Amino acid sequence: MKLCVMHDVAIVNQANTGVSMRHLLHYLLIAMLSLASVGCATHALHSSKNASTEKINSFLITPDKATLVVAGEQHHFIFPLSEPLKSVLQWSGRTKLTPAFDKFTVNAGQNVSGSYTLQADVGKLTVEEHQFLTQRGFRQQGNTLAYSASIQGTRYLAGNVRVPQTAFFRQPYELTVVEPDGVANTAAKIALTPLTLAADGATAVLGGIVLAPFFGLLMVSGGL
Repeated sequence: MKLCVMHDVAIVNQANTGVSMRHLLHYLLIAMLSLASVGCATHALHSSKNASTEKINSFLITPDKATLVVAGEQHHFIFPLSEPLKSVLQWSGRTKLTPAFDKFTVNAGQNVSGSYTLQADVGKLTVEEHQFLTQRGFRQQGNTLAYSASIQGTRYLAGNVRVPQTAFFRQPYELTVVEPDGVANTAAKIALTPLTLAADGATAVLGGIVLAPFFGLLMVSGGL
């Protein structure tokens, strides 16, 4: 009988130990999740703190459609263009495209990178237009043709070069730029814009090349 009692006590002790371990693991898991949540919240707050919004005055492009200039009030962003974006921006049906831009990130060297998506309503495209876009990487998603990619460029200080706002904007445009830790402290080292203004005070020039306002796509769509 004594052995049976001792055996029962041992079983109870093991059960209690099992329950205690489960409770301990439960509390440890809660603590880990809490710390993770605090870390995510802190990161989100910090990221928000380092984000700035630039009001865009004009979109300019070189005659060969090889370079896009986004002229903001405080900064100018210069993006070399490559295929398929280069040919899409020259496409006569580009007004049928709606652009969407994600946040852009700038590093200490003032290199800017971000992503964009171009979409078109399939129902508004001709057979030839549909073929043109699919040949350049657009993929159909329901009633929409979409293309997503990244774009890289360089940010410059606008300085005294104030590019006039394009009169064809249907609404204000903005570009959100995120500066990782330490980048904000290099603001004083940003190079001045290579853009200049002609004698008329309205025509922008880049490296001796006259830039033209870019019409279509960015002008008539939802904005940045």
